[in-house]
Amino acid sequence: MSKVPGVGIVGGGIWARHHMNAVRDLEADGRGRLVAMCARTQETVDKVTAEWGIAGTRDYRELLARPDVDCVIISTPDHLHREMTIQALEAGKHVLCEKPMDLTLEGCDAMVEAADRTGKLLFLDFHKRFDPVQQKAREMILSGQLGAIQYGYCWMEDKIIVPRDWFAKWADQTTIFWFIGVHQVDMLRWTLGREVVRVRARGWKGKLASIGLDTYDSIHAELEFDGGAVFGVDVNWITPENFPAVVNQGARFVGSEGLLELDTQDRGFAGSWGAAPWQTLNINSAHVYEDCLGRKTHEGYFINPTKEWLRLVEHLMAGGELKALAGKYPDGRDGREATRVALAVHQSLEQGVSVEL
Repeated sequence: MSKVPGVGIVGGGIWARHHMNAVRDLEADGRGRLVAMCARTQETVDKVTAEWGIAGTRDYRELLARPDVDCVIISTPDHLHREMTIQALEAGKHVLCEKPMDLTLEGCDAMVEAADRTGKLLFLDFHKRFDPVQQKAREMILSGQLGAIQYGYCWMEDKIIVPRDWFAKWADQTTIFWFIGVHQVDMLRWTLGREVVRVRARGWKGKLASIGLDTYDSIHAELEFDGGAVFGVDVNWITPENFPAVVNQGARFVGSEGLLELDTQDRGFAGSWGAAPWQTLNINSAHVYEDCLGRKTHEGYFINPTKEWLRLVEHLMAGGELKALAGKYPDGRDGREATRVALAVHQSLEQGVSVEL
């Protein structure tokens, strides 16, 4: 009988909870086991380990040294991904790494090299690929139903509470394009089956700087793909607090034979109750329901990438070949490409020029 993969998670923040919920769902079916976690502060370690009934440490190297940990989720701030991922791979662990993979091409290359050298799975958490709306759009576009794609645009906009309240300790160490723009880059590459060849970008500062966060309020990028399609990508994290959802998002694709408009925001589900204001509820991202056995089960495109990764780990531990999975999941090379485009966007922002890739 195949061994059940033991999972360790580095990080104890908001997104770590989605990962842990996903693992616990598979654990209920005997297909994974949440073993241990690591966090920067003892307070977080104590809180998470008490709630989830797992081991905890403040030193991620201790987690990597555990023989009962077969695979690791890296759920930490952007600049920590490289070292932790490489050390996890070298410790013989399969890895799920959150985006962006790294803020440099050198870092991405080192991570890809470590995955190739160790023969371990490196899976990037580009969760837009797991949105059914996006999956259907990709199917229609790649099958030629829309003809040749000519242009389009997409947007992802966060409420100001995200940088101001959720990530105030490190929001000014990154930008909104690194934070959510790379999701849209990967979504477009994957949906179109094309690569970015030219970038032009503009950004604005002011609102966040006024509250002590020296980073861009918003960024507009124009991406040209091989084949000629041009897409605008708009991101911000200064959307007002009274906006009816934490994230506002959507996309439009225009081809020679048709067009698609993706309402990835409201999806026809909104309401108000009691004293609560009108709000949109994107349960497609993450929701909980009770299955037929009375177990709480988590679904959505925030959850399903982790489940898919763990199923791949289970497959590999049962004797499956990693090479046979090429192109079937977001890997290190996909992570590198998103970083390559994001670096070009920031170069364009700083120099005011178009950047050829």
